[in-house]
Amino acid sequence: MTSALTAICDLITRVAKLFIGALVGAIVVITLAAVWWRYVINAPLAWPEQVSRIMFVWVTFIGAAVLYRERLHVAIDMFVAVLPQAGRRIFGWAVELAILAFNIILLIFGLKLSLDTLDQTFGALDITPASFYFAAPVAAAMMILYFIEGIATRDRRAAIDVHAGASTS
Repeated sequence: MTSALTAICDLITRVAKLFIGALVGAIVVITLAAVWWRYVINAPLAWPEQVSRIMFVWVTFIGAAVLYRERLHVAIDMFVAVLPQAGRRIFGWAVELAILAFNIILLIFGLKLSLDTLDQTFGALDITPASFYFAAPVAAAMMILYFIEGIATRDRRAAIDVHAGASTS
C-alpha cells in the first residue's frame, strides 16, 4: 500500500515538474513574442501579460507543492535548534499539522472560489478568474496527499523527523 502511494506521489511530482518547466518555457516565449510584436512590429498584443500571469500563478502554487514534498522550502530553525530533541520533534510535527490544516482550508475555500467564478470573465481574452484560482486547490490537494504519504511511509516519516531536528545533535 505504501509503495503504491509513493509511486503515485512520485508520478504526480514528475508530472508537476514537467508542467512547471513547460509553463516557465511558455512564459519566456510569450514574453519574447510580446516584446517582438510591441517594439519590432509596432503592433502590441493584448493577451501576453494576462496569459503569462496565469501561468506564473500555476508555477508558484504547483512549485510550492513540489518543494513541500522534497523538503526544500526555506526554514529558519535557530529557535527550534535550542530545543531538546523531543521538543524539536514535537515542534516539527506541530508545523506539519499546521500546514495540513492550512491546506485543508485552502482546498475547501479555493475550490469554492474557483467554482463560484467559473461563469465570470475578465481581461482581454475573456478568461475566467477561475483559471487563476484553481491553482490553489490543486496545489493544496497535492500537499495533503504528500502529507498522507509522509504519515504512511516510514522513509518519509523519518525525513519529517530529521527535518524537525529529531536526528540532529
